[in-house]
Amino acid sequence: MKNFDFVVVGGGIIGMTTARELAIRGANVALIEKGELGKEASWAAGGILSSMRPWTENSSSAELSEHGKLHYPSFIEALINEAGIDPEYVKSGLVIIEAEHVNDINHWARSKCIKVIEKMENLHANITLPDQVILLPEIAQIRPPRLLTALRESLKKLSVSLYENTTINKFVISAGRCEKVEYKGGELSAESVIITAGAWSKCVLGDKCIDMNIKPIHGQMICVKPIESVLQTIILDGGHYLIPRQDGHVLIGSTMEDIGFNKETTMTAQQELQSWAVTVWPTLKNATLVKHWSGLRPSTDTEKPFIGSVPNFKNLYFNTGHFRKGILQGPSSALLLADMFAGDSSFMEIDEFSLNRQTNSAEIA
Repeated sequence: MKNFDFVVVGGGIIGMTTARELAIRGANVALIEKGELGKEASWAAGGILSSMRPWTENSSSAELSEHGKLHYPSFIEALINEAGIDPEYVKSGLVIIEAEHVNDINHWARSKCIKVIEKMENLHANITLPDQVILLPEIAQIRPPRLLTALRESLKKLSVSLYENTTINKFVISAGRCEKVEYKGGELSAESVIITAGAWSKCVLGDKCIDMNIKPIHGQMICVKPIESVLQTIILDGGHYLIPRQDGHVLIGSTMEDIGFNKETTMTAQQELQSWAVTVWPTLKNATLVKHWSGLRPSTDTEKPFIGSVPNFKNLYFNTGHFRKGILQGPSSALLLADMFAGDSSFMEIDEFSLNRQTNSAEIA
């Protein structure tokens, strides 16, 4: 049996950033993933480094998001130095089509010292926008597959033990401690075990955490190649968005479907996304469809993640439930948890994300 300081269960953006942060601090870390690292919801993400509706986000989640947004440049710089892979961090700006919420957006932006532009020229003659939109020029984006590839290389160089395509059989519990993690072909022990399995976290924990309310929300996206690349700025319209990539491709997303652990892509969703996209960019009707995919976002009851200890256990923890903000909040969530283990003060209180937290329905994003 191999012994570690930490065993991290779940190899998406949250698990990978958690393992990396702990390894940077000198810990001996193992990361277990039932498939390939990063290839579930994280790989499917759009990579917008902002909440979809930040002016309605609850205060603790907003603080986690804001820390992530502000520190992403230094995180990416460090990752490039470690892995030699550019995740394509681009400050492309974000146009929000939310005319009825202009006052709310402005109030939120002023309270956070965020730059807002209300009066803007047309992005391009082929782009159709309503008269009243909001531009947040400092919002950036990342390319998730490149980010996750860079993280994988970073973990290898940090000597994190990677267990891909590894299914856990059971957690061996004794006197409130997780003594070991058994998988087909072996077992691991650790001082602490951290569950970072996204939408599958409740399945992984089973009856060890019956009060954790987390479920998958199915999201479908498509990638197209326009005849002419005329868009440089992200456009957000409710739950739909256009994300221009540096290579000329454009992502169109996304659906929100509460259909359990179903990752099927449908022609209905594809047509929905395409129909919306051409209302903003009419010539996209002539774009080439490159790919259509889906992912399962981990949704919680309050749209806040769970970060901290699993109740009634001495060495079992979780960092999960980031819904549509996993890419944005991943590095900050990892920092918050690692600071807790080190006994260090952090940028905010981790108790805000406890399973025993008080819910406030008025703050749900």
